[in-house]
Parts: sequence; structure tokens; C-alpha cells
Amino acid sequence: MEIKIQKCQVCKSRDLRNILVRDEIQKVYVQCRACGELVARYMLSKGGYFHAGRGFESFLRSHEREGDMDSARTLSTAFEDMEENIEKEFTNLKGMMKDIFGDTLP
Repeated sequence: MEIKIQKCQVCKSRDLRNILVRDEIQKVYVQCRACGELVARYMLSKGGYFHAGRGFESFLRSHEREGDMDSARTLSTAFEDMEENIEKEFTNLKGMMKDIFGDTLP
């Protein structure tokens, strides 16, 4: 796994804004708050959007945009699995960032 902390290619600022665009393909545009330039754009994979703390309703809206039709049981299990995996992955990621960057993240 490779870990990067993004910064603006123009002004080198790390003060960035994520702009989520929800249409047929969910995308995230990363904008520099300091100079306003576009830093990056990401396309989210199917089921790739997870909003921490928003629960099952947020998960359902993400699936609704993808046009999937699954049973409630399947969706509930998928949400529980995803929520657990994301929390574990984020905990591991924080440990890796601490190993790489120490106590002060760039």
C-alpha cells in the first residue's frame, strides 16, 4: 500500500477541499483552498462512497445512484461488512501515517 498526503501542484498548499459530484458516475474533485486550482479528480468505484457516521441511509443513496436492486438483507449485510472494513482500514492507515510522518502530518 502506498500512502500520499495530497498537496496543490501550483502553490504547494495542503489546504484542500473535496467536492463530491453525484451523478451517474460519482466523482470527487479536489480543489486547493489557497489558490483555487484543481488538484485532482477521482471517480468512485461502484459502492465506493462511504460517509462515516451517516449510517445505512447514506449507503442506500449511494447504491440507488448506481441503479442496483438488491434485497434488504443483502444490502444490510453489505453495509455492515463495509462499515467494519472501512473502520479497520482507517485504523491501520492512521498507524501507517504515524510511522511514515511521525506526530506531525504534512
